[in-house]
Amino acid sequence: MNRTPESNSVAAVRRAGEAVFPGFQLRRLARTPSTQEVVREAAGAGAREGFCCVAAEQTAGRGRSGRQWLAPPGTALLMSLLLRRRPEVAAAVPLLTGLAVADTVDGLTGVSCRLKWPNDVLAGSAKLAGILTELEGGGGIILGLGVNLTVPAFPPDVPGVSLDRLAGAAYGWDAFLSALLPQLGRRLQQVEAGGIGSLRADWTARAAGLGGPVRAQLGMSTVEGTALGIDDDGALLVETVHGRVRLVAGEVHLLPRQDG
Repeated sequence: MNRTPESNSVAAVRRAGEAVFPGFQLRRLARTPSTQEVVREAAGAGAREGFCCVAAEQTAGRGRSGRQWLAPPGTALLMSLLLRRRPEVAAAVPLLTGLAVADTVDGLTGVSCRLKWPNDVLAGSAKLAGILTELEGGGGIILGLGVNLTVPAFPPDVPGVSLDRLAGAAYGWDAFLSALLPQLGRRLQQVEAGGIGSLRADWTARAAGLGGPVRAQLGMSTVEGTALGIDDDGALLVETVHGRVRLVAGEVHLLPRQDG
């Protein structure tokens, strides 16, 4: 049976993926409820590390805290990737992915991004990318990533930004993913060799809100204080009036600094 040759750019994605993950497999979908669920199903069927689903549109994409991740068709990189790593690596995935995305944006465009603990990539104060990691029943880690590439507009209550506005040029999902995969592999190797603590200096250099006030929502509890940095296990350290608190999860909001 004859196959239509894939584009050079998609072939480049495959080469980049296979260089990092020997079992890399790319599944492209025009539309799906959630790339996370596609990868979860594949993981349950025994897929190797590197199974990657990319969709032009998601109808029920998830963000953190049960929020939806929605973007007009074809305007964002919407992807999920299966990782099979030691449990200690799982906690590092949001941090290392944020660094990999920031490194990719810097390399492609020269734009410097900031990282908001634990899962957002910001340009200025606007969100460029969001990360979601979930554990799969067989021990796999499902890394979900959404990057705004050519989103024309955002709802009034969503402080978002698109890469084309920052760079003055449009990048397709394939160009971005080809550049991202080597950076992701490099950061995974860094954590495998040196643990989460090896990310601390690079993450701190890009961190948003350190030294300033933050509010963290942990279920029904709220923590307010000054963000100090991350611990060796990736926890956010917050100095409160009651002492230092370690946050291993939660929704963190950056608050305006009180000058004077």
